[in-house]
Amino acid sequence: MDKTLHVFNESLQTGYVDKTVLSDAIYQPELLVNQKAPPKKVLSTIIQELENCDRFFISVAFVTTSGVATIINTLKELENREVKGKILVSQYLNFTQPEALRKLSKFKNIDLRIATKGNAHSKGYLFRTKKHYNLIIGSSNLTASALSTNKEWNLKVSALNDSGIVEKVVKEFQSDFELGTEVTEEFISYYNEIYSQQRILLRENKIGTSLDILTPIIPNSMQIEA
Repeated sequence: MDKTLHVFNESLQTGYVDKTVLSDAIYQPELLVNQKAPPKKVLSTIIQELENCDRFFISVAFVTTSGVATIINTLKELENREVKGKILVSQYLNFTQPEALRKLSKFKNIDLRIATKGNAHSKGYLFRTKKHYNLIIGSSNLTASALSTNKEWNLKVSALNDSGIVEKVVKEFQSDFELGTEVTEEFISYYNEIYSQQRILLRENKIGTSLDILTPIIPNSMQIEA
């Protein structure tokens, strides 16, 4: 049996059958969470996977400038090494920040697209190596809080390149990606108008709600009798 396959099978035994089986931790399934004690962040694993992959695929509903900032140095290193990646984000609820899109669009090694239709809400990070993929799927968007402080659940699993789960996940990603809109400077300018208008409406609604709370409600004569 191929050595990699042997080590992989042992890791599967530990992760899915019997936790007492000794095996290489690199292939074992892992629950990724953010916690204070002992210190642990989803971000640490994301960065590690980016550093060790030869191709990456990210599909998230929301991306913010803070999220891009957490991995921007790693992305620069990947660009220098000509490691290519595809990133799909969503326009769902117009939460994704235009400036975050602009920062990502500057990378020559990244093909960036945005899902403008439907309620795209996926959160998946796929990392390809020579013989296997590491898949991280769960609740973390590409934001600083989701990757570092929020209560998040993400499951990391490994699978060989020719496995059925890799085929299904990559196919699903590619299908969504092909339906996405290419993020150009023209699109960012267009989206920035929508984003800015929504922020204004949210602020006005918040102020209006606060005024309603502060204003005493006085019933009329008919309401008093009722």
